[in-house]
Amino acid sequence: MTSEIVASAGALEPPDSCEPIDPHQPYDCRELSEAEISSLVQEIDRDGYAVLPRYISPAELVDLRQFVRDTVAAAGNRYTMLRGPDPVAETALGKLASSPALRHICMRAYEIATSRPAPDQPYYQILRCLTGSTGRKHSMVFHFDSYVLTVLLPIEVPTGKDNGELIVLPNFRRVRRWYASNLIDKILLDNPLTQWALRSMAKSIPDRFLRISMVPGNLYFFWGYRSIHTNAPCDPEKIRATALFHYADPHRGSGLRAWLGR
Repeated sequence: MTSEIVASAGALEPPDSCEPIDPHQPYDCRELSEAEISSLVQEIDRDGYAVLPRYISPAELVDLRQFVRDTVAAAGNRYTMLRGPDPVAETALGKLASSPALRHICMRAYEIATSRPAPDQPYYQILRCLTGSTGRKHSMVFHFDSYVLTVLLPIEVPTGKDNGELIVLPNFRRVRRWYASNLIDKILLDNPLTQWALRSMAKSIPDRFLRISMVPGNLYFFWGYRSIHTNAPCDPEKIRATALFHYADPHRGSGLRAWLGR
């Protein structure tokens, strides 16, 4: 599996200077400068992830938390997942999905990281709510995302030991040129022996992984396609809710993928 996307002629280069992102400045969906986006990409490459603090307002976060609680209650206080833009269109998540500022960040981050023009693709959106015993069944399942960039907004995060922290082996592979190579990667990762080995490693050698305790309202960026990741179990009596915006499927036009129906 040696086929990867490489720099092409006429590549889009990052700016020469990198302006650090001020962690104390409230962003509230604001634009980032070109230098700030370049700094964000460098953080993901170096540290495995980057974060924009307080990206949504406190009032929006309160409303989102109530939306999550209502959604979980309507589902019988079980694991709940909402896919696509429609179920959350009237919330702050709809505002984020249509935000030109966030779109610009994602597109430029992709261009700087891959040296290719950003694709005109919509986000693949998910609102994921873990709670109860069913929530634990959806924890510690290591996977690659199908999209190059993953943007994660924590909404509800349990306090205490079982807080459902994000566990990441960052930048483990490169973006594959061919869907077949990506499929082989996923088959190898999804098999029970690999899952057992990764869960055992996460328990016995925790320092091998990034363990990110997330803060509600912050916006987290990582290369979901390249990174093996999962969430730790969370308290079944509480809710762990995260909104995900996946951007740039490198195999969107794959004939093999269409033939397999994936």
